[in-house]
Amino acid sequence: MVVKIKTNFAGEVVYEMESPTLRKVLIALSDKVYSPICSLKDQRIRGDFNVYVNGIEYEELAHGIDEPLNEEDQVEVAMIVIGGG
Repeated sequence: MVVKIKTNFAGEVVYEMESPTLRKVLIALSDKVYSPICSLKDQRIRGDFNVYVNGIEYEELAHGIDEPLNEEDQVEVAMIVIGGG
């Protein structure tokens, strides 16, 4: 199955995987961008990322980070950028 992820740091990323879950997709995306999106310790999303599936924040999903994904699901991962000066 094809899963598309829209990001504000790596553009649109496409993966083909069997039985995708949000966790599997985030681990694959972390490997691609060489930056962990999930904490390996407690499997939560790091504080500098917002993750949505079909416009719903991952914490509000029925299965959280283990939410099963369908091909038509819209996954968005946004890195929070803070500026200062």
